[in-house]
Amino acid sequence: MGILNAIQGNQVYLDTNIWIYALEAFPAYVQEPTTLFQAIDQGNLLAVTSELSLAEILVKPIQNQNASQ
Repeated sequence: MGILNAIQGNQVYLDTNIWIYALEAFPAYVQEPTTLFQAIDQGNLLAVTSELSLAEILVKPIQNQNASQ
């Protein structure tokens, strides 16, 4: 089952895990976030996230003192 088939409606909440999979490009999971973000870019889905997700994905770059990650 693809990620888009699992979504009901046209809104989706993006939790920390999807951001990590997309940003780190985990080989086993790279296709699903790519498909999801393409649907968002095309206007087929409305995506929302939270400040908490942003804070969680910034931990590793801050620890590594790497603003480009």
